Amino acid sequence: MSIAAGGVFAPATAEDAQSGAVIQTVPPPVSQKPSVPALQLSDEQRTKIREAVAAAHSDASFALKKAKPAQNFEPSIGATLPKGLTPHPLPRPLIYEIPLLKRYAYVKFKDEVLIVNPMTRKIVEMFPIG
Repeated sequence: MSIAAGGVFAPATAEDAQSGAVIQTVPPPVSQKPSVPALQLSDEQRTKIREAVAAAHSDASFALKKAKPAQNFEPSIGATLPKGLTPHPLPRPLIYEIPLLKRYAYVKFKDEVLIVNPMTRKIVEMFPIG
């Protein structure tokens, strides 16, 4: 027998059903440190991202007290976003066009688009908005 969906045991073969043998399968391990694929954007993809997020009203704001320390942040690839900056999901039409982006988020910060790994909050790509 093998485990079917829902945890039900089902015969793996007709021979197993007759012999009463129970075969237990173990699912593959799930990574405790999931990673996102490396991001290498073309100039055309950067332009599409820039156009998609330019109209969104998602610029980093420093009006809230918790965001004030992030005001002096100098972004660079590999840097971790300060807690005062909130990454936003990329627009769906853009994700449909460039599926690799579905695992990333973005921040518009000081005339830059920062592409961020939302699990680690690390900047993986950055380029000017304009």
